[in-house]
Amino acid sequence: MGRLIENLYAVAGSGLTHEWDASAYLVAGDEPVLIDCGSTVGYTKLKANLQQIGYAPKDIRKVIATHGHWDHVSGMALLREESDAEFLIHEADRRQVESGDTDKTAAFLYNEPFPKIAVDGLIQDGETLRLGDYDFEVIHTPGHSLGSVSLYTRIHDLGILIVGDTVWGGFHPRIGSDIDKWEQSLDRLLELDFDVFTWGHGQPCLIPEAKVRIQEARRQLGVYFHPWFKPFYRKFTY
Repeated sequence: MGRLIENLYAVAGSGLTHEWDASAYLVAGDEPVLIDCGSTVGYTKLKANLQQIGYAPKDIRKVIATHGHWDHVSGMALLREESDAEFLIHEADRRQVESGDTDKTAAFLYNEPFPKIAVDGLIQDGETLRLGDYDFEVIHTPGHSLGSVSLYTRIHDLGILIVGDTVWGGFHPRIGSDIDKWEQSLDRLLELDFDVFTWGHGQPCLIPEAKVRIQEARRQLGVYFHPWFKPFYRKFTY
């Protein structure tokens, strides 16, 4: 794991937990909060990473979901066995995590079940969440999934966007993707004053030249769909 800035840490994702895990972040403090928490198969390493920073699962007070997909939040089912942490998500992705829908949670890509997770609270567009020492604005950014959100904060006057899979996420009708809503969501993000961003996959870090990168991502969106995507759990000769 690694400190991104001040009390914001990367604790799950590429090189940190299981290779299938999405990035997850810890906001450290007296009431530590996770932004996403990775998958069931990466939970053991997530737990070890938290312990290296000085926290046990029981210390986590909340998990804020960027959206309700297996690689981002299925680990909540295991965290809940050791913690009283509340699980918060946008209303549009609530039903899929509470019912364990393998399509809408994208669990079918991994050939893994999605454990049903009770939702404790909902996050809404425009809401401000006080996480540790920082205020995060919730921005509803549907497209990848209908309940996707991004989180915006400023730390030492550095504008930071946590976008989950709103940038460079996959598209499929089975997960409820909507290309028109996605275009509108990216346009909303580009109206913000930000300097760096984090995304849901790849090495968790603060990505510079953020405005230009998201502008270019917006221009790429929907230009050409690739139907030959390989499921994560299958091995291929060619």
